[in-house]
Amino acid sequence: MTATNSKRHLQRFFNRCAILVSLVALIVLTIVVVVGIRVQTARFPAFLGNRTENIRHIKTTTDPNEFTFAVVGDVKCGTATFEEMLDILRGDKPAFISVLGDFVDHAEFASHKLFAFEMSEHTQNFPMLLVPGNHDIATNGPFRIEDFENTYGPAQFSFSLGNCLFVFLDVISVNGRTGQYLEFLDEALSRPTEKRDKTFVFMHIPPSELNSSLQCRELPHSEKFLRLAQKHRVTYVFAGDHHGYVKTEREGTTFIVTGGGGAKLRGHHGRFHHLVRMSVKHDMVTETVIIAKKQQETTELIERNIAVYLWPLLTYNYVSIAVTFVILGLVIWSLLFSLRQRKRLVKKIVL
Repeated sequence: MTATNSKRHLQRFFNRCAILVSLVALIVLTIVVVVGIRVQTARFPAFLGNRTENIRHIKTTTDPNEFTFAVVGDVKCGTATFEEMLDILRGDKPAFISVLGDFVDHAEFASHKLFAFEMSEHTQNFPMLLVPGNHDIATNGPFRIEDFENTYGPAQFSFSLGNCLFVFLDVISVNGRTGQYLEFLDEALSRPTEKRDKTFVFMHIPPSELNSSLQCRELPHSEKFLRLAQKHRVTYVFAGDHHGYVKTEREGTTFIVTGGGGAKLRGHHGRFHHLVRMSVKHDMVTETVIIAKKQQETTELIERNIAVYLWPLLTYNYVSIAVTFVILGLVIWSLLFSLRQRKRLVKKIVL
């Protein structure tokens, strides 16, 4: 009798384990499929990117004499922290926000798709203009500068708003384009205008010689850039790449390095997550550093790994799709079989 009871207990234990494993596997597969489909079918929000319609919206809906805009860089794996900053901005209603590159972690379409999915709610409030960073595009990778421009609009562009000129530069691309950002900048700053009081330049990599505390890549043709900024009396230059906050003035130009958008912080100074809010009111420009607390990235980390790694692996081709459905079928069959076995065992014990 004792041996029979032990056998039943052991059988019940294995049935419970089989049910638990099947349930966990089913839940994991369900989450992967749901997240994968949601991200894959997500559309790029209208206000995300540098398309002509977004620039037109900024110019037609903004009071040129009094407006605000925000600048932030290096979001990467800190999407939840970045979203916290965007929630703070929501009530401010800025004309636009500029992300200074490295807003995704890997230069892959799946990463950009996930970013679009995460930004769909926030970009309903104001346009988000994007500067390409070294993590956003790859020279020979799956997401190149051509893909960036097909997805978001031009990587280099400029527009005027009242007496202010805004110039956005691509300092990442190579293969003959490296020096083009200088030509584009010089041309944009040399155009005759009735009156241009202030010029704002946006880029990913700052001139490293500005400050010894900067931990960033080398800006191609850095000295020429500084000479152009001095020649044309650029008011502000915004850059990222250094994961922190550094402000420096040189030859009448204010350089603000703001790379605290959510990525892991670096350096010994300015180690806090933040964005910079700029206010333009007639002839006055003021800046406010808005500090945000680092947020837990657990949910975002799960979504990122599913969207970037698991889902593409499961849907790579027809074979992987077929294998995925077979695995899902086996898991469901195993769960149903285990439940049926448990039901039979309970009936035997009752009898």
